[in-house]
Parts: sequence; structure tokens; C-alpha cells
Amino acid sequence: MGTTSQSEHVLSEFFITASKVSEVAARGLQDALKDAPKCHFQILQKLQCIVSKNGDTREVAVSDFVRYTGLSPQAVSRLLRVLEKEGLIERKADINDHRKTLISITDDGETKRRVCQSMSADYLYEVIGEFGIENLKKLNELNTMLLIAFENVENRKYQSGK
Repeated sequence: MGTTSQSEHVLSEFFITASKVSEVAARGLQDALKDAPKCHFQILQKLQCIVSKNGDTREVAVSDFVRYTGLSPQAVSRLLRVLEKEGLIERKADINDHRKTLISITDDGETKRRVCQSMSADYLYEVIGEFGIENLKKLNELNTMLLIAFENVENRKYQSGK
């Protein structure tokens, strides 16, 4: 097998495996969360990730949330309306820049997010038990290397103006 066809084959296997892992993991997590409180867990989890990167503040600019999720501003606006109506987040104007809107997870939203996170963790610990902690460490190292490769390519594109 030539280098190009070998690369194509490996890349094809990568996409197939990644797709299968994503599908099976999503099904498993959905099943693990079937008795969880309704809280739009994935969205609150993304919001929490941004909050934790910001350090000492619990608030995130809507524009940062749009950038992080990759959703359109209109889709984020609709989603935030639902989360606000359900009492999971709060929105308010930024006192330093009234053009910006800040969002934060409410106490109720945080409680529900933590319950869902715990239920997800139970499932993931079961998977880790099957997979093995040493294999998980190796996978984390490889994923970090892959992330760096993706970021390097993106940075080069950004720097060259493409």
C-alpha cells in the first residue's frame, strides 16, 4: 500500500472510529441521564467551561459564548431565552460596557448541572474501568498532541490571513 493510499485508509478509519465513539458515548450518556433533572446539561456544561477559564467571575459575555459554541447569534439568543425562562441562567447588562450582555448560571441551574455531571461521571467511570486508566492516560496524551496540531494549523491559517 502506497503512502497516500495508506494515509487515506488511516484517515478513513479515524473518521469512522471517531464517529462510532461519539455515537455510542452519546447514547450511553443519554441513558445515564434519563432520570436526571431537565437542565440542558451540555449547554450549561459549555457555559461552565467558559466560566472556569475566566477565573474569578461567574459571568460570561454572550459574544464569548457564541464564539465558544460555534452556534449562530440567533440560535444562542433563542437558547438563552429558554434557559432564562426555565430559571437556569440569568442575563444582565455589563456595567462597564452597556453594549454587552453577560450571562451566568443560577444557583438552581448550577445544582442541576452538578447532578447531571455526577450522573455522567458514574457512567464514564464505568467506561474507564473497562478501558483502563493507563490507556486513558495514553489517549489523553495523544488527544493533547492532536489538539496542538489542529491549533498550529489554525494559527498558521489565521496568521496568513486565510
